[in-house]
Amino acid sequence: MKVVPFLSLALFVLSACDSPSPRFMDAERREISVQGATFSVYRVGDTVEVIRTSTEYLPRLSEVMSKAAIAIHQATGCPMKAGTMQGDTALIQARLECPD
Repeated sequence: MKVVPFLSLALFVLSACDSPSPRFMDAERREISVQGATFSVYRVGDTVEVIRTSTEYLPRLSEVMSKAAIAIHQATGCPMKAGTMQGDTALIQARLECPD
């Protein structure tokens, strides 16, 4: 059946996408690399959305979160509010200490 290979290809292409959620569509995109991982960082006010765009085989959530925290600081110059970072190995959101 030809549908299965097409569907697999479509899922693969979509998995490499780094489009932000609707709230961050008009936000400036900053691409930051940290210790071999690449992130797209989007900021709206005191909120950031981070999308990991590099490929890694079974990355550990704790490692991705710590690298994303560094990427957020490099992209915005702001520290994060404690306890606001949430997400998974692909998409992370957090709040910042400094205003826009």
